[in-house]
Amino acid sequence: ALVVVIGVIIAIQPKDPPSQSGQTGPIESPPPPPIVAPAVVDLKIAFPQKGLILNHFGEALSKTNILEKNYLSAIITALDNETDVRTALINKTADIGFLSDFQVILALGVDFNGVVISNLGSLGRIALMVLTDSPIEKINELKGEKIALTFNSVEHQALLEWLKREAIDVADIQLVNLEGQQKLDDLKNGQISAIVETDPLVESYLRPRPQQICRAIYDSHRYGFVLCSKELWLREPKAILRLITGLKEAALFISTNKPQVNNWIKDYCGIEEDLIWGCSAINLIYQSTRKINDPRLFLSDVSIGNLKNINAFTFAQKLIYKSFIVGNIIIPEIQEEAQKEIDPQKYDPKSVKIK
Repeated sequence: ALVVVIGVIIAIQPKDPPSQSGQTGPIESPPPPPIVAPAVVDLKIAFPQKGLILNHFGEALSKTNILEKNYLSAIITALDNETDVRTALINKTADIGFLSDFQVILALGVDFNGVVISNLGSLGRIALMVLTDSPIEKINELKGEKIALTFNSVEHQALLEWLKREAIDVADIQLVNLEGQQKLDDLKNGQISAIVETDPLVESYLRPRPQQICRAIYDSHRYGFVLCSKELWLREPKAILRLITGLKEAALFISTNKPQVNNWIKDYCGIEEDLIWGCSAINLIYQSTRKINDPRLFLSDVSIGNLKNINAFTFAQKLIYKSFIVGNIIIPEIQEEAQKEIDPQKYDPKSVKIK
């Protein structure tokens, strides 16, 4: 007879070494150190009421808990225009300001010692325009003609850049110094052949309803920036890096809550609601941000190049009394933070609440 012997092998596990108390058992890991929240840092932020995208960001930070989420608090002031914001920075009643590229250079070239911490994208177009029935199609067809613009402004600087790009001598064009409605009136009356304007007037003049007034034959974009005092950056660098995260959250909030944000600004910005939609839609942040890492808030080569061109123009026109190296106002650590991605698995858009 065949006898089958079944053996059972028992693995003997080594015993846990005795603890110092003489007891056996698993050794427990020490508890992780408690997470210490950073101290809340107070900021003084100013933004212009008459500054699309700039006031979108200003209102988003003012009316939500975004700053608090990032351990920041702020006195946020909506001033009438960009000149007032620039003055507040120089007078130190604000330490952070939302400004256009032109106003950033004016502030830095006079009395404000600051650094640029974020690019907010396009603030709209600067356009060279002719009447819709004008035979002029290209910028080089304006040689010997009169172009109206406001001297020593972003319009003036942009036109000179366009002429340089197209290898047109400025001496071949007659520049006429006009402001506001007078430019359009003289264009309609045939006293000039073209005008240079900025949004929201560009958007208004190009609209087909009730009747399109102008055609654009050349254009470029203005850009918005967040300008911070260098003193604040040196004193509270971690707070400024947290502000970058807050600006990303604000960008997502603005893009996904456009009607509400537009409603916040429409009563005081002096621009018709349909023009707010048209001008703001040119900004890619406003138009297409759907996830927390969509907005590109770091300074692109295009925006840096534009700052350099404005710096050269304003110094040549004696609008600023000191020229400076644009690279010196751009802090690599800040731009690296702006390029970092936030872990989308750890970010909940619903965490942003309206106050």
